[in-house]
Amino acid sequence: MENQILEYEAFVEKAAARPMRELAEYHAEMVKNFQWERLIHLKVTLFFAGLTLAMIGVAVWLSVAFCDVLWALVPLYLACGILVVLEVFYVKHYYFLENHIQKLYKYNKKLRLK
Repeated sequence: MENQILEYEAFVEKAAARPMRELAEYHAEMVKNFQWERLIHLKVTLFFAGLTLAMIGVAVWLSVAFCDVLWALVPLYLACGILVVLEVFYVKHYYFLENHIQKLYKYNKKLRLK
């Protein structure tokens, strides 16, 4: 998805020099598609954030309740670590989507004004 946005951004930057009605319509459709992608990634990011926080809460609760068998909770700690790393990558990707879609809004204005 990141490559698609970057390629489209380069295309629209060149094409904005000679705007046409068809280009403005195509751009509006592409922005709509990218907005949909951003919405889906926001939902996935929030879901995994909730799952990660719940898993960490369970791990802390079990660590306090069963402090004499902490070695048995190692798989749970490992799962928490994996979820934290996964969440970091989801947030990074969502941040990329958000910033680049904001850049595309500027081209929308350029294509509509000319």
